[in-house]
Amino acid sequence: MADLDFALVDAHIHQWDPRTTPRRASPLTRVLGWWPALYVGVARRLFPRPIREFVGVPENALFPYLPADHARDAAPLSVDTVVHVEAGWMEPGPLGPVGETRWVDGLDFGAGKRLGAIIAHANLRAPDVDALLAAHVAASPRVRGVRQMAAWHPDTGVFAWARKPGLYRDADFLRGFERLAARGLRFDAWVYSHQLSDVTELAARFPEAQIVLDHLGTPVGAGGSYAATGATAAERERIAGAWRDDLARLAEKKNVVTKLSGLAMPVLGFDFHRRKEPPGVPELLERLGPFIRHGLDVFGVERCFFASTLPMDKASAPFARLFSAYLELARERGPGAPRALLRDNALRIYAV
Repeated sequence: MADLDFALVDAHIHQWDPRTTPRRASPLTRVLGWWPALYVGVARRLFPRPIREFVGVPENALFPYLPADHARDAAPLSVDTVVHVEAGWMEPGPLGPVGETRWVDGLDFGAGKRLGAIIAHANLRAPDVDALLAAHVAASPRVRGVRQMAAWHPDTGVFAWARKPGLYRDADFLRGFERLAARGLRFDAWVYSHQLSDVTELAARFPEAQIVLDHLGTPVGAGGSYAATGATAAERERIAGAWRDDLARLAEKKNVVTKLSGLAMPVLGFDFHRRKEPPGVPELLERLGPFIRHGLDVFGVERCFFASTLPMDKASAPFARLFSAYLELARERGPGAPRALLRDNALRIYAV
């Protein structure tokens, strides 16, 4: 990728530090101190299996992930802009999520790199959501929108990021979404693939709102067996076929764009994270390529962009290998596609 004449934008990363900020693992650091081996060992025993399996490599979620860590992971490639996406901040109170916005806004990214945008967290079902949205915007000029995850799966071995199914159809959520749309904020939607119709209905109800689909809708088990899902080749093809059809229907809504990201997360079932050696670029093209190509086919180059999902996808493959595969897939779409998919579209969509 040294031949690129532009710097990359990494439009979906998570930053955290459980030693100093309120996260699920933070109580362990207070009790145990910062002894990494002990900390990870206890966490493996305390946290439920579904979340351990989802993460794949627990250190990626348990250890701090800060701008210097992203810089090391991205080297030697040139990344000059990142977008932080909300990441499990657990400060209590109706305005608690604003603490994450302030914290991220104050991080030092060093010379040559900038925090281009923040996608904050908001519970749109909350009665005081308008005050929370206003507080996020006041806390940082980089706030471009919010994310509220709806990913839920009937397989209890698949970690649920929402308390119950149907969040994006909930009446209270829709009232909050109306307030978000009125402010002109974007919404990052994340669902598992069987929930894509919920995003389609949401986009149809609010055609004026910009919706960004995270991770192409995450077809759990489409790449291999995961928990009790995708156990046979026939089931995997059924999952992938339903995902292709539902994604195509969603792409008909012109207010929706998608991130070509997150496909290396363990939940797809590829099991890259269990290997001693990560997959090379040819295998990433073979395994991830069909999903990315379909996303590009139905959304078009102008409504897609690549992102790393760091540190989550690093469980499966290094940044440079993932982005080398992404570049090859982008080049299939013509000479202007690499810059659009690896930089310009993200800057435009997030108004950076």
